[in-house]
Amino acid sequence: MKKNYLSILLAGAMTVTMLAGCGSSSSGSDASSSAGTASASAAGGNAVSSSAASSSAASSDTGETYHVGVVLKTTSSEYWKYVIAGIDQAEKDLGNITVDVKGATSDTAFDEQQNMVETVVASDSVQALAVAPLQSSAINTIAQSSSMPIIAVDTNFDAAKTFIGTAHEDAAYQGGKYVAEKIGKGGKVVILANIQGEATSEARVSGYRKALEEGGCDILATQYTDGVGDKAVTVTDGVLQTYPDLDAIVCCADDVALGASRAIKSAGRENDGIVVCGFDGISSGVQAVIDGEITCTVAQDPYNMGYQTVVTLEDILKGKSVDSFIDTGCSVITSDNAKDYLKKLNGLIS
Repeated sequence: MKKNYLSILLAGAMTVTMLAGCGSSSSGSDASSSAGTASASAAGGNAVSSSAASSSAASSDTGETYHVGVVLKTTSSEYWKYVIAGIDQAEKDLGNITVDVKGATSDTAFDEQQNMVETVVASDSVQALAVAPLQSSAINTIAQSSSMPIIAVDTNFDAAKTFIGTAHEDAAYQGGKYVAEKIGKGGKVVILANIQGEATSEARVSGYRKALEEGGCDILATQYTDGVGDKAVTVTDGVLQTYPDLDAIVCCADDVALGASRAIKSAGRENDGIVVCGFDGISSGVQAVIDGEITCTVAQDPYNMGYQTVVTLEDILKGKSVDSFIDTGCSVITSDNAKDYLKKLNGLIS
C-alpha cells in the first residue's frame, strides 16, 4: 500500500490528462491556496505538493516529534480508506509524526463521532487534531471551546484553523456542466442528494443546480437518499414514475448513482439514454462508468486529502502559517479516462 515519494509524483503527473481540474470556491472560508497545493490541483489534485517535501526535509533537521489525531466520518468505506492511505504515506514520508486515526461506524453515527472528538480533546492525548465532521455545528462547538489546534477535513466548520478538501460546489458544477452538455438545453433532470441539511451534500446540490440552470436544463426535483444505495433505488423508482420523460439524474455520491442505475434497469429503461452522474470517484463508481452503468462521476482526491492533512498538522505545530482553504482537487471521470483512473486508484490501496 505504501508508495515511495517518486511514485506519488508520477501518479500525480498522470492525471494531467484528466478532465476538469477544479479550482477553489466558497466551500472554504477563503478561496486562496498555497503554491504547492495549486500545483497538485493543476495535475488533477493527485500530486503531493512541494510543501510536503520541504516539511519532510525540515523534520529530519529539527529532531522534533509530534503526535496528532484524525477523526474521520467513518473508516469503513472505500473512500475513507484512500484518505487513510494518504495519511499513512505522509506519516512515513515525514518520519517524525505519529497519527492516531479514528472514525465512526457509519456516516450517520453523529453522536458516536462527537463523543470521539470530545474524548480526544479532553484527554490531551494529541497535540493537534483533524476532523471530518458528520455534523459541522457539533464539532464547531467543541473546537470553539478547545485550545488545541483543530482543522477540518472533507467538510468545513467555522472554527477550523483551515479546511483541507474538495471545493464541493465547484466540483459538482463541473459534473453538472458535463451533464448539461450531454442532454442539451431543455433537458429534464432530478438531483439525488445525500443527507438533507448536511453541508457537503448541500454544496454539491448548489453546484449541480448552478451548472444545470446555466445550461438551460429543467430541474424537476431534489430528492434525499441519505447517501445510501438501497434508498436511492426506492427514490429513483418514484422519480421514474413521476417523471417518465426524465433525461438525467445527478447524484451526490457514487453509491447513490449505482442505486439509481439499478432502478433504471429494474424499470426496463436502461436503453432510454438516461444520463446518470455520480460523485466521489471510488472504484465501484469508476468501474460503473467503464461498464456503461453510469455516464460519469466527479472524482475527489481523498488520498491527497489525507496526505495534506498530516503535512498541515505538522506545519501548524511548527508555528508555520497555513492557508484557510487547501483545495485537494477533482476530476470528471468519463468513458474517455475511466480505465486509467481506475488503475491509479487500485494502486493506492493494493
